[in-house]
Amino acid sequence: MTTHKRVFIIPFILTTTLACAYVQNMIFPAVPTAALPTTTATSLPPTSSPTVTPTSTPVFEAACPNLLAEILKAATKNFVRTRGNEKPIHFLVLYTIKNNKLAQRQDLFVPEQLRSEWDARAEHESIWNYFKALIPEKERTMVTEFSIMSDGHENILAAVGPTEDDLSKWGLKVDILDSKDPYQLTFTLLHEFGHLQTLNANQVRLDAFLFHNPDDQNARDRATAACSQYFTGLGCSQPASYLNEFFNRYWTDLYSEWQAIDHEQDKESRAARLADFYKIYQDQFLTEYAATSPPEDIAESWAFFVLSPRPELNSIANEKILFFYEYPELVTLRQEILDRVCAEFPQ
Repeated sequence: MTTHKRVFIIPFILTTTLACAYVQNMIFPAVPTAALPTTTATSLPPTSSPTVTPTSTPVFEAACPNLLAEILKAATKNFVRTRGNEKPIHFLVLYTIKNNKLAQRQDLFVPEQLRSEWDARAEHESIWNYFKALIPEKERTMVTEFSIMSDGHENILAAVGPTEDDLSKWGLKVDILDSKDPYQLTFTLLHEFGHLQTLNANQVRLDAFLFHNPDDQNARDRATAACSQYFTGLGCSQPASYLNEFFNRYWTDLYSEWQAIDHEQDKESRAARLADFYKIYQDQFLTEYAATSPPEDIAESWAFFVLSPRPELNSIANEKILFFYEYPELVTLRQEILDRVCAEFPQ
């Protein structure tokens, strides 16, 4: 049984169980690959769910529906909850991206047990090329770094986070030991791209001081007070951003309860309380990992939006998928990504 995490790296909610330090950045754990539970949506009373704005944007069909179902199945089975027992992450190699290719290489750390993975340049390029194959070039111009990392087998599979020198640029990090399963890797990369879509500089104004001083609670309190939209912990979401709209619809009633859990200092206790939080509101989340924070919720919902058939409006969880259909540009992007996914797995 495997467990991997799709991670969003960035100094965010500091007590987040899956957050890990990367230089001066924090990692937003992607979700555990193969660590997502299959959930059955529960019907809700008509008054429980906000109204979804109809859209006239055409909904395209995937050329490989069976493949997409298999990818979702692989990514949402065998959930094993980790309770504060995260493994140390070793960042092995950092590449800059130039002309869509891995360019300058910086060797970061070479533990003896990972020497062959550190030296596997062809495998590094293969992982990066697969991300390129899935995501249209114009949609990933903010990605200027690519890292090979590992925390051993299982646990974290991939992550994204702003670069240290330029917060408008982002880096993708992948655990080379856990990248072998193409279905799990596909779902996880789409989840990470969901973070890039909803946290980029056009969507969230990151606070540079907080980014470099994530433990300064006074600065965090000031930044939070100055933000009238959803505050990610490191930046203020734009009023019309996807994340702010998503938060306003689906998290305002839950947020104070979630914050009390997120402030829990004991990692094992926090993980247990999050599990209970998910059980109470299971009909509102597509996976257990989605309940760990609003950014993870929208990233999970994005991945399901891309890979799932359009669902019925019979639960808040399904409504989170339908949320993206309100944006014609995202419906068009979904189709382009689906075409690319299908092309990568000849039927």
